[in-house]
Amino acid sequence: MDTDDPLWGALDRVAETPRLLVACAFDGALAPDEGDPAGARAEQVSSEALNVLVALADTTVAVVSDRPLDEVAELMFLSGAKGGLRAVAPEGLGALRDEVGATALVAVGVAVTGTSADVVVGVGEELGPGSPYEVEDVDEVAELLEELAGLRRSI
Repeated sequence: MDTDDPLWGALDRVAETPRLLVACAFDGALAPDEGDPAGARAEQVSSEALNVLVALADTTVAVVSDRPLDEVAELMFLSGAKGGLRAVAPEGLGALRDEVGATALVAVGVAVTGTSADVVVGVGEELGPGSPYEVEDVDEVAELLEELAGLRRSI
């Protein structure tokens, strides 16, 4: 982790929020967008980090996709944590945030209108303009999720 990087500083700040919602786009953020939706699979490291986050108190994890929850869970390799994973269509993210009472949101690869308590991260060229923070690809998303899981676990 580069402590001078504004993204890592923002993750450190948001990790301490009382109720955290972590929302990641499936295609392009968790799974490489290679033009074959049927063959898409989440990166193993991202799945493992999301498993950790799902297990933490006061932390809700959602995969943002128009795919059915069962399909998303299968493509995520979320073995024991399937019960805690939420799947939501992009337009349902605000309602989920209200439902779980999230005091902050980490949105990765998802276009949202955030607040100062939120960390909105664009992936590659998907959300580049207008996203306060950016990562290059799914490998950097995995690194981000691992860091967030470690920070959240230590509070």
